[in-house]
Parts: sequence; C-alpha cells; structure tokens
Amino acid sequence: MKKSPKLTGGGAYDILLVVGAKKFSMGGLTKIAHQLKLPEEKLLGDWIVCIPGFTLEKYRKLQRSRLSIFAPHCFGGFLYHTVALTFRSPFINLWLDMEDYIRFLRAPRVYIEEQVTFKETRYDKFLDKNYPVTVLGNIEIHMNHYRDFDEAVKIWTRRKERINWYNLFVMMYTDSEEILQKFDALPYGKKVCFVPFKSDLDSAWYINPEIDFDRAEEGFYDVVNNFARGKIFYYDVFDMLLYGKKTPLIEM
Repeated sequence: MKKSPKLTGGGAYDILLVVGAKKFSMGGLTKIAHQLKLPEEKLLGDWIVCIPGFTLEKYRKLQRSRLSIFAPHCFGGFLYHTVALTFRSPFINLWLDMEDYIRFLRAPRVYIEEQVTFKETRYDKFLDKNYPVTVLGNIEIHMNHYRDFDEAVKIWTRRKERINWYNLFVMMYTDSEEILQKFDALPYGKKVCFVPFKSDLDSAWYINPEIDFDRAEEGFYDVVNNFARGKIFYYDVFDMLLYGKKTPLIEM
C-alpha cells in the first residue's frame, strides 16, 4: 500500500477510523500507527465508536489518562481489549482469591515490590492445562493463562513497571455483603464492586443476574466479564473508567 503524506504526522484530521480493526490486538493497531507515522491516538478501531456513551472527547481523555486497572481476574484484560488501551497493569491473565486481593489493595505499593516466588503447579480443568501458582508476600496469585513460572514472572515484572499510581481503577465482584463492605472501605477514588444484590454502598454496582445476555455457564462471574468483553454494557464504560461515575444504560 502506498503511503499518503496526508496520513503522516499531525495532519488536518481528527481520527483515522480503521474498519474491521477488532481482529487486531492493541499492539497490532499501534504497529499500524507507527508504520503510517501516525500519533497512536489518531487511530481508532471502528467497534469503539459503537460502544454506548462514546464521544471522541471522552475517548481522547481516556487514551491520554494512562489508566491502570486492578482486577482479581480476567476483567481487566478483557476491558483493556474492549476499549483498545495499552496494558498498564500486571493483573492480566491471572486470578486471586478475593480475600488475598483485598489484602493486596490495602498495601499495593508494598506488595508490588515483593518478589514473585513459585509455590506449585496446578491443573485447570476448564483450560485443560497445568499452570503455576505463585506467591507475592503472603498472597497467592494463580497465573492460569501462562505456560510456566518463568513466563509468568517475566510478564508480571514488565507490566508492573507500567502502573500509573496516579490513575487507578480498582474493581472486583462478589455475592458476599461482607466482602463488599471490606472493599468499600478501601481508600480508592475509582472503585467498583459488581454485586447481584442492591446496596446503598457507593462502590456497589448492581447487575441483575437474571438478565440473560448470552451468559456462560459459570453464572455471575461471566455476567460481569460479559460487560468487560463488550457483549452487554450495563453501565457507561467511559464514565466508569474516567470518573468512577455510575451511569446505567439498561433497566435492572
């Protein structure tokens, strides 16, 4: 493809909309931007403009915010892909017990400096594979989407250096009011706990588990992840990530 000089540098245009871009990873889109000598934020996947609540102003702000997402399971990775942001968190392709996760959130800068050590290998029947269980201080991290301990530690170490401590979005889900109360007490400006029951706590974001939008077999866990995957937007994802603002999009 011959490169047009009109598509290089700043240019007199706002965005270059890439049709069919969802087959690319964020890294793939970034590579295309570099090849065309485009600022990364000029390149926009077509699926993003279809996300409810999208405006170019909000999306630009989100791109520039260098957001770090903390999540105890796959939600963060799914959401980074859905809104096409660079991973700025080590909490990707792994899971933690909820109590361990809250323990981490109470002293994240202390835990993040701990050395990850190997505990054991376990078998995941859903993925049909063995994976490494690691220890960070006194918490366990299940690196269930990594081939082995060496790969898990290498990627964890690289991604933890990207954390933007000045712009954190912290989430979890639970069906326990006790866990919700512990999470709600944490000192974070943008914190969201998805729950299958109604609560007056500020961090509680209700999702009706009876709403059946192609839910998978695992119940509420997949109801929450379907939001991150972009299958159903219960809330405005841009308001959530930018401001921690609860803007419902459907009746629940």
